[in-house]
Amino acid sequence: MQFIKRVYGEVTAALALGVIALVVVRAITESQPWWLAAALPWVAYALYLGLLMTRLVVVQRRHPWVQLAAAGVAIFAAILAGPLAVLVATLGLAVILGYNYWYSVQHVSSGPVTVGQPLPSFPLTTLDGAVVDSSVLTQQPHVIMFIRGNWCPFCMAQVAQIADQYRELNRRGVAVAIISPQKPEDTVELSQRFDIPVTYYIDADASAAAALDIVQSGGTPVIFSAGAPANGDTVVPTVIITDATGTVLWAEHTDNHRVRPEPTTFLDVLDQHGIRAV
Repeated sequence: MQFIKRVYGEVTAALALGVIALVVVRAITESQPWWLAAALPWVAYALYLGLLMTRLVVVQRRHPWVQLAAAGVAIFAAILAGPLAVLVATLGLAVILGYNYWYSVQHVSSGPVTVGQPLPSFPLTTLDGAVVDSSVLTQQPHVIMFIRGNWCPFCMAQVAQIADQYRELNRRGVAVAIISPQKPEDTVELSQRFDIPVTYYIDADASAAAALDIVQSGGTPVIFSAGAPANGDTVVPTVIITDATGTVLWAEHTDNHRVRPEPTTFLDVLDQHGIRAV
């Protein structure tokens, strides 16, 4: 099952392109224009994946309404083309549902991160290769972000959002730490891409993620294996906000990798705890 998840995106993307091509050919050669309706879910799915891969659009929503609406219209319209067209459209709907409600679902942590309690101890590695622990994150208020890696468009959108906020966070005396299990060279590249005063840490052996119970087993797609731990594990995208004493003020482990906190959430949390611009 873990392997199926790791190849789900690649296999279904290839399948979508193949189905679209076959449906178009059939619609043209057999003069059955209603057959094109059967391709609508597949087109919506392929377009969604394409936009994610190119990072032109990253929609962080829990419900894929556009894709599901396209699938519903397709199934209704495909009835006019016959049972086989309905089957093709229905399979497209199944692929969309599988992506959003199975493939994207994340491990639910029952780990030690508790609001009102000290930040748990876990090991980290700096970009210089020095081994430190989470005590380095307890000397001032922090927004601590665990991300899957440079290959994840949702993570990159999240990092871009925090980059847009760094001045406001800095005025509040809040530091930002970004932690990833990806290979060190990829984290170095990320630090150069976003030239902002953010501290980057590496969790290559997933020790920090394991300590917090936020390991996503086999969560890295096979196509991105070169930038991930050898076993394909990654981290459940997580944000932790702490105060100057290292006490956890707020924490969120996403239950679906497509859904991340709105960027204003961090500022709202800090405001609620009296951490404002000075």
